[in-house]
Amino acid sequence: MLKKAFAVVSVLTVLSLLLMSCAPAATPAPAATEAPTPAPVGEIKIGIISAFTGVFSAFGEMQRSGYLLALEQYNYTVAGKKIKIIEEDDQLNYELAITKAKKLIEQDKVDILTGLVSGDEGLTVQEYMKDKPIPLIPMYSAPEDMTMRKFTFNTLRPTWTGAQPMDPFGYWLAKEKGFKKVYMIGEDYSYPYNQAGGFKRGFCRGGGEEVTTVWHPVPMDDYSSIIAAIPLDKGYDAVIYNGAGSDAVSFVKQYLDLGMHKKIPLHGQSNTFERPDVFSMPEEVAEIQAWSPHLVADDLNTPEWNKFKEAYVKRWNKPPSAAAEFAYVCMIMILRGIEKMNGDVSDKKALVEAMASVDLSDAPRGPVKLDQYHNAIENVYIRVTAKLPDGLGNKGVVTIKNVSQFGPYNPDVYMKQPPDDKNYPPDKCSEMPAEMLKVEKDYEFVPFGQ
Repeated sequence: MLKKAFAVVSVLTVLSLLLMSCAPAATPAPAATEAPTPAPVGEIKIGIISAFTGVFSAFGEMQRSGYLLALEQYNYTVAGKKIKIIEEDDQLNYELAITKAKKLIEQDKVDILTGLVSGDEGLTVQEYMKDKPIPLIPMYSAPEDMTMRKFTFNTLRPTWTGAQPMDPFGYWLAKEKGFKKVYMIGEDYSYPYNQAGGFKRGFCRGGGEEVTTVWHPVPMDDYSSIIAAIPLDKGYDAVIYNGAGSDAVSFVKQYLDLGMHKKIPLHGQSNTFERPDVFSMPEEVAEIQAWSPHLVADDLNTPEWNKFKEAYVKRWNKPPSAAAEFAYVCMIMILRGIEKMNGDVSDKKALVEAMASVDLSDAPRGPVKLDQYHNAIENVYIRVTAKLPDGLGNKGVVTIKNVSQFGPYNPDVYMKQPPDDKNYPPDKCSEMPAEMLKVEKDYEFVPFGQ
């Protein structure tokens, strides 16, 4: 038996050697190359704080519609990582906003925090976040100090400051329209302070004389006494309502009901006639042709805006607003930043740098880039209320290109001024600091659409 086994092995060995001798020479193995690093598996958590209920709930819903559209376009997946969002409602209460931020950061362990509607929310959440590496991306909250005097590296805002659109608006009214005196009625909190500050600087620099400011608590229902107190014999060229949301709807309705628009023109701050709130106003709003400045005009006609608007209307069956576009662009910046990191967001400093370098030249509202303090440089549009094919809205009048949060001022000179509050800048232009009345190069007003 042993001899037979040995014979079989010998035959197999000989056959193997013969086959090897007949086989072609082996092809050399290719030189080793570095394999791409696979994207980490798992999920990335994005915390979102917004005012989903309360006086500014419309803005919270607009934000949601914008960022959900962006996430759906990415199928909630970037570089192999699933995106999980955790929403929290702060009801536009800055103390509640802190509670929600702590919950998202300390309990939910989110990788990125975004959302926020009002100025007070933004400032308080940023103060809590200042010693944490988590990126903070305010979607609509616009106090300038978030990206100026209180700037923190982890804050990125590809949207705006309150003063940013109002400075060119004030300058335009004084320089181009010859306004000398304006009566401004505003909500008593930080964002309208900054809107008023920007307006006053531009207005005074353009040759205006006075912006009388009157403040009211938020929210408010009955404006009859405030409207009745507007002086009609003091030479005011117009009233500007410096408020938004349900306050703006109530104020404008009562202004029209009382017939005040027939006595003195009404204009607004950036959000006064913003969609969808303007849908709740009388159609007479289109007839009074109220001006306001913003970063979006409802009749923009560019490939980027038309593509965004078509997708938005298809998804939500309504036209987009500035707040929706802002949220969309913020989420696009976040997702593109994650792409740059190949899905690995463990290095939060590198993630902030990646998001800061994202190309946003295709933003629907027009090209956006971030300055050294991580705030947007972008177009400002001065608009007029009108009846558009898709309802009440704002038609573009002029475009001011590449406006920064510092306007035409030197950033160092600008930040040496006191922060805007209810008493600063002063109402009288004669009391405005001299260095804020002269600049090397001021705005150019381009006809809308050119």
